[in-house]
Amino acid sequence: CDEDGKFLYVFMSIGASLRGFRTCIRPVIVVDGTYLKGQFRGTMFVATTQDGNEQVYPIAFGHASIEVGISKMFTYATNTICCWHFAKNIKKRFHRKDVAVIMDKIAPTYTEFEYNRHMEKLRNLHQNAYDYVIDAGP
Repeated sequence: CDEDGKFLYVFMSIGASLRGFRTCIRPVIVVDGTYLKGQFRGTMFVATTQDGNEQVYPIAFGHASIEVGISKMFTYATNTICCWHFAKNIKKRFHRKDVAVIMDKIAPTYTEFEYNRHMEKLRNLHQNAYDYVIDAGP
C-alpha cells in the first residue's frame, strides 16, 4: 500500500524473466523467508538470484511450497545459513563486534586457504565463537 492506503501493483513479465534466467543468471538460487503479520499471516518465501551485473533477479515468490518445490527440483542443492543473519546472531550471542567483523571476512571467502586463515584469527580471538561457527558448518 502507498501512504494513502491504496494498493500498488507490481507487474512482472514472465517471458522476459524466463529468457533472462536461461541466458544471464548465475548458478546460485537464494531462497529466503519472512514471517507475515497482520491480515496475511504465514511465511512468505522469495527465490532470487543475481544477474551478470550483480543485480537481484526475482525468480518466484509465495509460501512454503517454494521450499518443497526447490528440494524436489534441485536434489543436490544445499541449505546454508544467511551470512548477514549469522553475523547478527554472533554479535548478539557473544557481544563482540570484533568477532562479527571477522565473520564478515569469513563468509565471502572462495578459497580454503583464505577461509582457514580467517578461521584461525577467529580461534585466537574467541574460542567459543570459533566453536559456534564450526558447529554451524562452512
